[in-house]
Amino acid sequence: MSGADKEIAAGERKLADMDFKAALSKFKRAIKLDPKAPEAHFGKAEAALGVPKIPVEEVLNDYQEAIALDPANPFYLARLGSFSLEVGQWEMAEEAYNRAAEADPDNAYLYYSEFGLEYYYSWLAKHGEGAAQDDIEPVQRKCLVYLVRSLDLDEAAAKRLLN
Repeated sequence: MSGADKEIAAGERKLADMDFKAALSKFKRAIKLDPKAPEAHFGKAEAALGVPKIPVEEVLNDYQEAIALDPANPFYLARLGSFSLEVGQWEMAEEAYNRAAEADPDNAYLYYSEFGLEYYYSWLAKHGEGAAQDDIEPVQRKCLVYLVRSLDLDEAAAKRLLN
């Protein structure tokens, strides 16, 4: 086991113990030892979520670096999507979830449904339930498109079922 692998394993243990600062330190060391280890960048992003002073851009960069190093990892893509929704990066989230679905077609329905629901609720959390109907309807439509897609239906089939 390489030095980077040992640091990654230690970081994952610290992360499991919810010792985010220690986990962050371990993943940073792992990156210094092996900058091409996607697990180290991903772990650093995950640990940073528990350290309030870490800027959003740094977390996004670490997720994106992990994905650049392991572009077909649907878990990395879905976590980027989830975090992007939390910080209001709607387009980045949508792209990440779509890429996760492409990378893992057997579970595409999970990524589509998660994006559809989480997009709607994160948008409402940011804009308030009192938002104008004209503002909410495009969000509802996008969510519905993804929920329909998660059922492996097209728009015509969904309309037929609803009538």
